[in-house]
Amino acid sequence: MPLYEYRCRGCKRTFEALVRAQDPVPKCPGCQSEDLERLHSAFGMASDEQTRLNVKKERKKRLPQHKAEQNEEYQHALKEHLHDD
Repeated sequence: MPLYEYRCRGCKRTFEALVRAQDPVPKCPGCQSEDLERLHSAFGMASDEQTRLNVKKERKKRLPQHKAEQNEEYQHALKEHLHDD
């Protein structure tokens, strides 16, 4: 059973789906749309450029959404450090 990655054209959600020949077209788990774009799987592409793009995308996704959130995390860590001493 091949595992494919899709992006919904409606809500822009990216997800993976197991697809067999006899299965109907998968639906977006977010909005249930069948208007999907099948993406190239990262494991199937071996270019250095694609790897760099995937790493950059993942780092960006993991960064705090707002500077205030980042500052709050810093303040919390500082308080924990000072409290431990």
